[in-house]
Amino acid sequence: MEKQSTGQGARRSLAKRFNLSLIIMYIVTVLVTAPTIYFVTQKQVYDLAEKDLVLLVDVVKSIQDFVATDLRPHFMKEQILYSPAFSGIVATSRIAKYLKEKQPQYYINNASDNPLNPQNQVRGIEQNLLETFRGDRNLETLNTVGTIDGQTYLVSSAPKISTKGCLRCHGKPEAAPDDVKVAYGTTSCYGYRPDEVVGVSVVGVPLDDVQTLTLSRSLMILGGITALFTILFIVVNLLVRRLILEPIVDITTVAKAVSHGDISREVIVRHRNDEISDLANAFELMRRSLVTAMKRIKRKP
Repeated sequence: MEKQSTGQGARRSLAKRFNLSLIIMYIVTVLVTAPTIYFVTQKQVYDLAEKDLVLLVDVVKSIQDFVATDLRPHFMKEQILYSPAFSGIVATSRIAKYLKEKQPQYYINNASDNPLNPQNQVRGIEQNLLETFRGDRNLETLNTVGTIDGQTYLVSSAPKISTKGCLRCHGKPEAAPDDVKVAYGTTSCYGYRPDEVVGVSVVGVPLDDVQTLTLSRSLMILGGITALFTILFIVVNLLVRRLILEPIVDITTVAKAVSHGDISREVIVRHRNDEISDLANAFELMRRSLVTAMKRIKRKP
């Protein structure tokens, strides 16, 4: 009884080793997959945001080039001062307003700490960007990640530098056009000097929440991995039991019978050509040799 219990324990131990190997493989796969999913997802999020950002920045620059090249000379020739057609910043702000109604996830703003329009007052990351450009006049653009109104954006920014043309509206208050003074008053956004960083142009595209997106993808992928390993676990256990454990149990049973004097039981392994069949055939040859030897002994007088 003790030997039989030991044999069963050995069989259980062999099965446990296979199961433990599968569990270790599953844990290693999960540990490798989880950070891989995070970094791949993060790269995809930033790549998509970068693509949108480049397009949006080019649109803003095109608007300002259109105003400076096509609209402003015409209106100046006609001596008509209409700020959206005269100022690229005003035109951009107007278009950004309409864009926000249709695509509220994008952010376009020309911000200043001395704005003509109070809505363009710098806040949050815009203040940091403005100080950065004032501290480094050689810096032409800066891309960074920041939070605006609670939303995380990939931001492209550039300094707004005053020129002599800017002084027409932003020099002395009394010299500003009447429609500017009527619309915005005479207390803010005046006193500009040439070649001065007076504001910052900010264009932002939203960054998806990497953690949330990673969690969603991780649950899907890890669920698939778990299902795959579950199927693999069941299949391997069935194969191990059928192809390894059961033949070994049969050989062990015959070997115990032979050890107790029963040499009539045969070891039969059919339709196999592997190490298990070699072991069974070797044991069967030994048993037959033992049977032959016993018969010879019995024939002797």
